[in-house]
Amino acid sequence: MPKSSILGSSVVPLRFVFFMWLCFFLEYNYHWNISQYGIQPRTLKGLIGIFLGPLAHGDFYHLVSNTVPLVFLGATIFYFYDRIAKVVFFRAYFWTNALVWLFARPANHIGASGVVYGLAFFLMFFGIFRRDFISILISVVTILLYGSIFYGVLPGNPNISWEAHLGGALVGITSAFTFSAKKRVS
Repeated sequence: MPKSSILGSSVVPLRFVFFMWLCFFLEYNYHWNISQYGIQPRTLKGLIGIFLGPLAHGDFYHLVSNTVPLVFLGATIFYFYDRIAKVVFFRAYFWTNALVWLFARPANHIGASGVVYGLAFFLMFFGIFRRDFISILISVVTILLYGSIFYGVLPGNPNISWEAHLGGALVGITSAFTFSAKKRVS
């Protein structure tokens, strides 16, 4: 059973969201061009995007649409799987963005949706791989709330980085499989 509180489980996701909102505030109120440091695949300048790209967002709607799931999914992982949560969050952040840098089409990829996909796909598949009641229940609830994101891994709107979505999905599924055999996850 979880040992931490809901508020305590929200600390890491809320810190991440705080930096997203701070970057948005600085970009739109002080005209700092943070978005230029998005992930630009296979370029030297684009390497910094692995770290800064998820903090930059194109507009207010983009920011909000990543904020809510990041807090919910992140807090869920830290609450129910506190022993592996930091590694899962790190993988969803770093490896997803590294995959975008390596394989995505030439563009400036910004936003945290790849991280959202990594966390969501982890939660969806962890219960399937682990096969314990709580994990399966969490998987079912996540699929009910976020199941429509499966469509986001396919190319569609050229202004949306489906590559980040696909990368996040792959990282989430891989992390779920990797940690499913671990004896203690909470």
